[in-house]
Amino acid sequence: MLFPDDTGLLAQGRSTRLPRHTAQWLFERSFRSCRAPYSGGTAPDSHRLPRCAVPDVRVHGEKRQAEGSGAPWQVWNFSRLCIGEPGADRGAILEKNGQMSERMGRYKMLGRALAGAGSVVFLSCLPSGRSEAQEREKFHQGVDYRIEAYLDEGEETLRARARFRYTHRGHGTIDTLFFHQHLNAFRPNSDWARRDLEFGNRRFTDLGPEDHAFERLLSVSIDGSPADAIYPGSPDSTVVAFALETPLEQGESATVLLDWESRPSTLPRRQGRRGRHYDFAQWYPRIAVYDEGGWQVQPLMPQGEFYGEFATYDVTLDVAQDQVIGATGVPVQGDPGWAGASSAGATEESAPPQLRDDFYGSPPEESLGLLAMDPETGRKRVRWHARDVHHFAWSTNPDYTYEGGRHGDLAIHVLYQPGDETSWGNRVAVDRTIRAVEWLETVFGPYPYPQVTNVHRIEGGGTEFPMMVMNGSASQGLITHEVGHIYGHGILANNEWKDAWLDEGFISFMTSWFAEEADGATRVWERSLGMVAAFEDRVTPQPVAIPSADFLDPRSYSTYSYSKGSIFFYMLRELMGWDDFRRATRLYFETNKFEHVNEYDFRVAAEAVYGEDLSWFFHQWLHTTHRLDYELRSAETEQQDDGSWITELTVARNGEAWMPLEVQVGSVRAKLDSKDALQKVSISTQGKPESAVLDPDMVLLESTRENNRKVVEER
Repeated sequence: MLFPDDTGLLAQGRSTRLPRHTAQWLFERSFRSCRAPYSGGTAPDSHRLPRCAVPDVRVHGEKRQAEGSGAPWQVWNFSRLCIGEPGADRGAILEKNGQMSERMGRYKMLGRALAGAGSVVFLSCLPSGRSEAQEREKFHQGVDYRIEAYLDEGEETLRARARFRYTHRGHGTIDTLFFHQHLNAFRPNSDWARRDLEFGNRRFTDLGPEDHAFERLLSVSIDGSPADAIYPGSPDSTVVAFALETPLEQGESATVLLDWESRPSTLPRRQGRRGRHYDFAQWYPRIAVYDEGGWQVQPLMPQGEFYGEFATYDVTLDVAQDQVIGATGVPVQGDPGWAGASSAGATEESAPPQLRDDFYGSPPEESLGLLAMDPETGRKRVRWHARDVHHFAWSTNPDYTYEGGRHGDLAIHVLYQPGDETSWGNRVAVDRTIRAVEWLETVFGPYPYPQVTNVHRIEGGGTEFPMMVMNGSASQGLITHEVGHIYGHGILANNEWKDAWLDEGFISFMTSWFAEEADGATRVWERSLGMVAAFEDRVTPQPVAIPSADFLDPRSYSTYSYSKGSIFFYMLRELMGWDDFRRATRLYFETNKFEHVNEYDFRVAAEAVYGEDLSWFFHQWLHTTHRLDYELRSAETEQQDDGSWITELTVARNGEAWMPLEVQVGSVRAKLDSKDALQKVSISTQGKPESAVLDPDMVLLESTRENNRKVVEER
């Protein structure tokens, strides 16, 4: 195996050469580790980058002899990156052969490793997508998983084998396959644990050998030849690379056979184990995404989540006979345990469970040899199948109680724990899940999968997976939010660690919209608007649309990705109108479902429906730290000869941001569309008005609202 240190790679055992795509990833990692978190304006001293030893960026390759071998191997030493101070343009990179170009405020560093001794990697700073004037050239790779897994509860370990088939459908040549081993984040010395330590959190650093999580590769072969694992982020092991003996051209495929063992941690975080309850949210080597920007690999961090490649999964789980399982996909063979675990008070509608095992026809079974014999006494096997999903998650617990329901042909499965009889049982969770799907379909469109599974996991909060949510409670808000993510991230698959706002902000907005429209809640946005404004008063503001790891701290990540992200969509809905926004969301869904999406895709849909350019709105609220502040400086009224009253308002725009502004005098409203710093408007009313107010419906995110209202004075 190869493991990097701070200056390059150390060879272990045999000679090898670092593939081009692996060198690219290592350079990107060096870039991320050197630059400071981005914030608008001039960065404070504590966040400025150190001066570099050299005024340009170089990657030097040199040939060395591997011990015990006459064959040369390549070592890439990464000089410290030299980057200008963060500013409104996100900084400048000083480098001989590269340049900075911008698209939608996001950047991608691409290193190109050239073969040969002493060669210098050509560096280019490229935007993460195509020109805005061009349609995105979308593709996703062909991915097919066949997995067999055996849960050994005595050892609290899962032993597994996968046959993974990968077809390259994109452009260029692939010489390396990257996988994520996300379960390895939940252990000491991972990037996650070390990031936690920056904020005084030792939750995973202090876990002992019996408690931390792991995902250990036992053997790997590619097209029949043994393959060595390269962990370019060591000691973090959430990203692993495998060099291909024969690089893949477009249309070509590789078959990978992997054996591994995995174990969740006793401290739950997006996975976990407690007694005989296992939440296998992360548990297998998950192929990284290769898209129009190349390989998208990132260590799993507390700030930011996932990005997956759409695939077909066929998974056989060998578990104890009394285990009750919920999972992505449908059970096509074996008994998940639902009938035996059905609630005594289950209605006729929910019994027997609706398996939907015919949804994918009769997918052929492929034996991998790990589960070659019949199940042992006291054990069972359940085979699951899913298509057009970018992840497979499952949870198992012999103490689960099952309740089921239907929404048309859609099967609803709920698994809850002892003591949940009143909070989850008696169809509480079932009906709330159905209600969430019903409303979400009015916004996005028909739910395309055969089932939704809602399980009560070990941890609080909630996490979404394709066809499945793991929740800590059965509240309507949480269920709506997590089921909403099956649309916004599961089907519309954005990169969560680059564009967290596009699913977390979007679905937080949808959750609030559900409360407004379905529950009739009022003043839903008042608290969020006030909270974000107060937060930005206390901190150095950051743009919403930056990579999750670049936020200064977890609170900033949450505030900007969830809260301000949701306000972005709220203001856009109010600008477009509810009906047009709903049409835009449906168009976004219909044209991009089962695809990787980004900001450009949503903006195209919004502009197509709205009929006007919205680039100013997206740029201002996502890519700048500009703040909005309208001030009502004066409000004077005078009675006219016909008995009506003319009120003249003077409105100042103090902040850098701009938005169309509604004003109200008495019961009469008018809209100001000018970007002028100072505006005057006259409004006629039948009676003498008592007050005037700016933004009466609290639509806008302003730094302060204390200057929005005045008593009208008579001249």
